[in-house]
Amino acid sequence: MASTVFDSDIFADIFGAAEMRAIFSDDNLIACYVRAEVALAVAQGRVGVIPSERAAAIAADAPSVAIDRAELKRETENVGYPILGLVRQLSAALGEAGRYVHWGATTQDIMDTAVVLQVRDGLAVIERDLTAVAAALENLAVTYRDTVMAGRTHLQQALPITFGYKAAIWLAMIERHRTRLQQLRERVLVAQLGGAAGTLASLGEAGLAVRKEFAAALDLAEPDITWHVARDGLVETIQVLGLVTGSLGKIGLDVMLMMATELGEAFEPFEEHRRASSTMPQKRNPISSEVLVANAKAVRQNAGLMLDAMIQDFERATGP
Repeated sequence: MASTVFDSDIFADIFGAAEMRAIFSDDNLIACYVRAEVALAVAQGRVGVIPSERAAAIAADAPSVAIDRAELKRETENVGYPILGLVRQLSAALGEAGRYVHWGATTQDIMDTAVVLQVRDGLAVIERDLTAVAAALENLAVTYRDTVMAGRTHLQQALPITFGYKAAIWLAMIERHRTRLQQLRERVLVAQLGGAAGTLASLGEAGLAVRKEFAAALDLAEPDITWHVARDGLVETIQVLGLVTGSLGKIGLDVMLMMATELGEAFEPFEEHRRASSTMPQKRNPISSEVLVANAKAVRQNAGLMLDAMIQDFERATGP
């Protein structure tokens, strides 16, 4: 039963993409939890914290363990987090090797690292799509570089510009966002491993070596220090996505205004019945542009919420 537009069979693909929903689905989240647990065991086996044969068994068998989702849900509701329930199921299924699952780690190590794995895949989708947007805008800028139109300030006609000039401004924004997404990777695609209070105390002298191998096993960067309560990497990601959708919303607003009957300067591509009115056949509604504007507003609200989530207490937050 759908409760929001994001899980509605009718609206989901207007406000998101099936590919992105799959990345952030429960199925993939659990798989990322397991990948993190496997990487931890592999790292500890390499360093000698746990027996190498047990690490090999965990790596071989853990990904194929069938997780009881109903039991995981029950334990999550009881404990408040899903990792304890997940570790119980993995340990029970892996026999003697199961004793070494999650050795020396804490819940947030696994949850944060799993989210970073999801973010990495999500950023790849966004970067691919922005590349396509940039190519389309470049084509508009070149094709219409000499197509004269009214330039407007304060919604009043000012001086002549060209439509290619307008498209080039849109393109410049998108190119800057593509650069930003590349630059933030080194700050957000970082493994998390700190143990109970973030000091790696449970791993003793091997802590730093395990963390290095853990990051390497997942092809993530090694953190300078634990970031359990230092959320700026994830927060920066959402702020950049707010910038991206804000620019797309600006493009959408421009197109909506240019599509007004009184102007008729530019239009969304024609498709049979798309943008049609149920009662007025002469209308050509700017539906895609409206979605761009709506999504920009939704992401802006989440960007603000993420900024608030930076304010966390001591070494492990009570809820932010």
